[in-house]
Amino acid sequence: MPGKHSKEAIEIKSLKEIIERKDKEIKDIKTECAEQFKRIKDLCFINDYGDKYAKLRKIHEIASDNFSALVKDIIIAEQPEQQEQQEMAKIIELPTTRKSNK
Repeated sequence: MPGKHSKEAIEIKSLKEIIERKDKEIKDIKTECAEQFKRIKDLCFINDYGDKYAKLRKIHEIASDNFSALVKDIIIAEQPEQQEQQEMAKIIELPTTRKSNK
């Protein structure tokens, strides 16, 4: 029968392992974000003077894809109630069409 201190040591070890996994996840997310920002930065310096809107569409696509992925990760990680998930989804909806103010 393990003693009180050995139970605490096992709990501390498992908590340390959880923290290490979470730290690795955070590092992976930061690395992925850095790569995506680099892609956007590189797009800004491409000398394609013919169609500047092509660059803007590509930047929008990169940002939208990554934003959506991050939001899904946040929602899954928090596991709020169903109603809270629906409210959260309403708050973070992205516009799907371009509307002119003309």
